[in-house]
Amino acid sequence: MPLNLYEIESIDLEVPPGPSGLMGFYLALSGQQWIPWETGEFIVWDDYRDNWPLTDQPTSSGWEVHGYNLDEYDHSVVVRFHLNIVTSPLVLTPPALTFVMTSVPASVAVL
Repeated sequence: MPLNLYEIESIDLEVPPGPSGLMGFYLALSGQQWIPWETGEFIVWDDYRDNWPLTDQPTSSGWEVHGYNLDEYDHSVVVRFHLNIVTSPLVLTPPALTFVMTSVPASVAVL
């Protein structure tokens, strides 16, 4: 899920009614399981939603949803990202300096 120009404030996860324990999923960040944190653990919900604030956690792009479905019917997982636009840092361009050669004679004072 490309989210390059945004800071993620929180993530909503929702599973509509229907899976009855036959579908599970987790969110990964850059290939690493993130929600839930325990490797190999899956979220197994039915008609449930929750929110994860991302305070002091990575908020970059690279999010993925991994899951399984043991049912004969398709099921959905709704993922909502609450985002803040990241403004580009102001890039200051240094002024261009031009050096000009002149024929100004140098004088040395002898005391």
